[in-house]
Amino acid sequence: MRLGFFFLFFTISFSSFPNDSLLIPKLFQNLLNKQVTNPNFFVNGSFPSYRQHSNNNKLRHDNNIFYTALIAYTLQELKPYLTNDESIIADTIINRAAKAFPHYKNASGRLSYNFWQTQSGGSFFPNDKVLSKMKKKLALPDDLDDTGIILSALNIDDSTAAKAHLLMRNFANGKHSIIKNTYKEYKNTNAYSTWYGVKMPVDFDFGVHCNILTFVNKYHLPWQKEDSATYNLLLNMIDKKLYLKAPAYISPYYCYTPVLLYHIARLSSTKQMAAIEERKPALIADIFSSFNQTEDTLYKIILSSTLLKWNIAPPNLELGGDVASGSLNTTDFVYYTGHLFSHLNNSIKKIANVMDATQYKWYCSGFNDCLALEYLILKHRKRK
Repeated sequence: MRLGFFFLFFTISFSSFPNDSLLIPKLFQNLLNKQVTNPNFFVNGSFPSYRQHSNNNKLRHDNNIFYTALIAYTLQELKPYLTNDESIIADTIINRAAKAFPHYKNASGRLSYNFWQTQSGGSFFPNDKVLSKMKKKLALPDDLDDTGIILSALNIDDSTAAKAHLLMRNFANGKHSIIKNTYKEYKNTNAYSTWYGVKMPVDFDFGVHCNILTFVNKYHLPWQKEDSATYNLLLNMIDKKLYLKAPAYISPYYCYTPVLLYHIARLSSTKQMAAIEERKPALIADIFSSFNQTEDTLYKIILSSTLLKWNIAPPNLELGGDVASGSLNTTDFVYYTGHLFSHLNNSIKKIANVMDATQYKWYCSGFNDCLALEYLILKHRKRK
């Protein structure tokens, strides 16, 4: 079989190779191995994910679609740099993931997706004996973040993207209610809410805003007032360096500085954005500073990819030992998090953001491999 032949040479110890581009086949193999093909708790085509409550070390199986969507999306974006054999593997992974997405689509047929399963009764905090029983009262509505990422991963046509964009605009701040958990100066900003919920409070998130505009740019959709408002909000937060000073407050779901910097670069790599170009020198300085301050390899990886998306050479970072030892499977790296009450009013949000008792973190070793793969491909192929 062609895939098997492609990986045959990797039976020797890859950690001894001085050129870490030779790790790329191993990371592709990791993704193939980790993707679910015999479904049980996890949906066919998905990547296993785990949830940890900050008060303890126990990891619970969590069959959300978030990380699977991000892996498929990232592979779509990397396609211009892949060899023919790698493209076959990427398509295999993406096509498998596409089989999982319908389980998370809006149950009434609306063009939106949920973090957790919506079919067969849906789910809410799976494997939590208390919270899972509160689904009817606390269940989250579909969100714009998962929707934009999944639709991009599916490589939908332009007309479908336009319909999705119109629906997203109907859930901007001020359409149904006014946001109550952000800085006073932003309360009348017509930026996008995280949620497709009429009853759900409006919620701003820096990372989600970057992802929505990335979706709009990817499909060359005409910018509307909601897009401009969201962009101006991001620029204001960048100018005030809130991604350094208050990352968890402006982005309760992507609440770490390296992750927010990564989102800025991913947005601006979709098209030339003059206002971000003007701010690049200061952002690049903060990226290098963050790189030097963190000891976590995966944060270093995403900061390096951030620079590479802007064609800036990152500090030296070799991954051979990390891939060989399996240390990329760590749960120390947190990309996505959530607080039970951070979407509520400002007073509650401020308390929730500093309370471990309300915080949850989500992990996916397949996504960690995907981040390493993205870094190595950008490092060795993008500038060429």
